Amino acid sequence: MASNSSKTAKLPSQGTQADFYGRKYFGDVRKPFALTVMGQRLYIVTSPRDISAIYKNTTTLTFDELVRDMMLSFGASEEGVRRMWESPRTGGTVGSLHKVLAHAGEDYYRQQFQPGHRLNDLWTDMQGRLSASLQWDAITGESVLSVRHKIKTVSLMNLCQSTLLSSAKSAVFGDRLLQIAPDLVKTFVVFDDKSWKLTYKLPPFLAKDMHNARQQIFAAFRSYFALPPGERTGATWVVDTLETEMRRIGLEEHDIASLFGMPLWVINGNVYKLCFWYIAYLINDSELLTAIRAEVDPAVSKGLQGLEARLEDCPRLVAAYHEALRCHTASASVRSVAAPTDLGDVVLDVGAKVLLPYRQLHFDASIFGSNVDEFQAERFFNNPELSKSPNFRPFGGGTTFCAGYHVARREVFTFAAIMIHRYDIWLAPTKSGDAQQFPRCDVRKPSLGVLPPLAGDDMILNLRERCVNVER
Repeated sequence: MASNSSKTAKLPSQGTQADFYGRKYFGDVRKPFALTVMGQRLYIVTSPRDISAIYKNTTTLTFDELVRDMMLSFGASEEGVRRMWESPRTGGTVGSLHKVLAHAGEDYYRQQFQPGHRLNDLWTDMQGRLSASLQWDAITGESVLSVRHKIKTVSLMNLCQSTLLSSAKSAVFGDRLLQIAPDLVKTFVVFDDKSWKLTYKLPPFLAKDMHNARQQIFAAFRSYFALPPGERTGATWVVDTLETEMRRIGLEEHDIASLFGMPLWVINGNVYKLCFWYIAYLINDSELLTAIRAEVDPAVSKGLQGLEARLEDCPRLVAAYHEALRCHTASASVRSVAAPTDLGDVVLDVGAKVLLPYRQLHFDASIFGSNVDEFQAERFFNNPELSKSPNFRPFGGGTTFCAGYHVARREVFTFAAIMIHRYDIWLAPTKSGDAQQFPRCDVRKPSLGVLPPLAGDDMILNLRERCVNVER
């Protein structure tokens, strides 16, 4: 069998250029510093202590303005956005009745995606779909580059996209959405890759690819929500509840379709990239692959029921997950200053924006060790408490902590465990006979989550079914 080894590149440590070089410019003391960008005052906060203080401030520092802007960017009308932020409701189908729907919606997502019966129902469906999509006969289409002698040569990135995105979309919205728009996964990948243009509000003539993809996603949702509920069954509680509440405040299909585009992006935009990096590191390190396979084989052999709990008891699987997050997330959060706010010895001005970049925290050598620019699978295995450090913020924090944390974790663990349990996996040889280059991390484009590999970088793998205990 070919060697599972290709040389990994040093990881680019800087988050945004401003936070990395600005911090260095001011002597790396981690005090907040300010920039003026196109007339907008922007404070950049790099200290874990200051970031924690900002999380606790929900009165003079607000996230609402960014949410409003994103709703409009996704195509919602001014009137639709206004209604989402109207005075608190006096009726409705479920809790959070003393909040505007924009805030109540955040509560609904937390109720759906945090541990409990709603997450369990969703996960049972999603896990079954993911497992089915990773069966040998189901690995088809553009993911498969060739088949020869019971060996499939696959694109790792395409495999992650096709299995994870389709499983998540169908589990959340039911089967009807992908029946309406069979190419929605491909469309979403194009949008996700170009979504930084939406963040920067580039006009359509400078971002035709992104705007075209966004319009196709909108059209799919508009057709979906135009159908009678009986013709699109299988959606999760949060989809049904939010739709009911949106219609109750007078929103029509245009705004409903637009407003569901944003959570679709958040729910789907990170897991497939994180799974890509996770599997890439496993295949690049045969000792790590062997160690994690020894952990997960007994867990997966017992079947899908209760698998998520058994995988939590696999310390090397968990440690490698945390290290992949540390190395490849570039999450950031933004607040608007609604009133003068003391932050240490700095007073934040009204009307300014506050940027909380997390990537630079993950490369703090005083916390994570001198080799922070390398993937080290033993880092979190030797010190599991690092995952609780205020320097480790892959999912943000405070009121903007990612509601999808638990389901994302389960998706990555399950995808990786099933893959290495069912298949022998090794690097496919190149035409030239040279070793494959390990994918490089793309830090050039702004990102709100997991960084992708550079365009054109992939990992081409050979898969062969293993002789293992049949999963019950």
